[in-house]
Amino acid sequence: MGAQPQGQVPKTIGQLAFDDAFPRQSMGFTHDLNLDDRLTLASVADLADRLPRRSVIADTAAQPLLVPQGGPPRGALDRPGDVIRDLRNANAWLTLLNVEDDPGMAEIMNTQLDQLESGMIAKWGTKQGRMRKRVAFVFVSSPNSVTPVHFDIEHSLLMQVSGCKTVSIGHWESDAVRRHEFDRYWDGSHGRIEALQPEAAAYTMTPGRAVYIPPGTPHWVHNGPDISLSVTLTYFTAATVRENRVEDFNSHLRRRHLKPQEPGHSTVVDTAKVCAIGALALGQRLRSSIGAKQRDSEAPADGSGYRVEGS
Repeated sequence: MGAQPQGQVPKTIGQLAFDDAFPRQSMGFTHDLNLDDRLTLASVADLADRLPRRSVIADTAAQPLLVPQGGPPRGALDRPGDVIRDLRNANAWLTLLNVEDDPGMAEIMNTQLDQLESGMIAKWGTKQGRMRKRVAFVFVSSPNSVTPVHFDIEHSLLMQVSGCKTVSIGHWESDAVRRHEFDRYWDGSHGRIEALQPEAAAYTMTPGRAVYIPPGTPHWVHNGPDISLSVTLTYFTAATVRENRVEDFNSHLRRRHLKPQEPGHSTVVDTAKVCAIGALALGQRLRSSIGAKQRDSEAPADGSGYRVEGS
């Protein structure tokens, strides 16, 4: 079992991009969100009550590691803040989605991600170093809760604010398994995978500690004996948007019983698919603006609508 290196001073978020392993490998870093009064449990409970009901996902804390059929439903709680205020007894975990719609949370997100983006631009330039579609999530969970094995297609920065937990990072046991799970993702699995993958690293998350998780990386979480509160900040890049549009187009082909070529084998083919999925999205918007709004909220072309909640 791997673990984060001992005896090394963790990087700040602004230093991540300058590491040679970024963005290919997970890595720990530090932050100061645990000092922000907007991220107390009471403040987050109030935020949950202000959010639209569909922006809150809740499930029981006692989850098995493998839940391959997908995640819990949205909007089941009328008063999610009350559950958060009683988390010690609630046996629950909750995800607050798109909290960047709140001005205070947007400020928190942008202050952090601006530091990382400046390093990315310095490293790769403005074309590849710019972030696309920044999104923020808040996770709160009862003691000893479990987040099942899953992967996300965004670049993710999981930042512990209070409580503690262990984040286990896996690696795909083979290219065939990875391909199978990516196809399942785009066909509707929400990133919950069918088999536990080998563990590559484990990060002990305490207040002020964080971990960067690359897109498509299997991971799972065991909460400690206290209530846990964490924030995840996510973003796409030009490269991940392009790859996700190819994957999205391939999922349309599979529904027509075809066997498309996966991304990365042909620049010409990938470019044609990117253009095709863009034209498809444009046609849908032109046909029905109301329907387009619903589709955009559930499955945008960059893939951000296919998110697993609960990291």
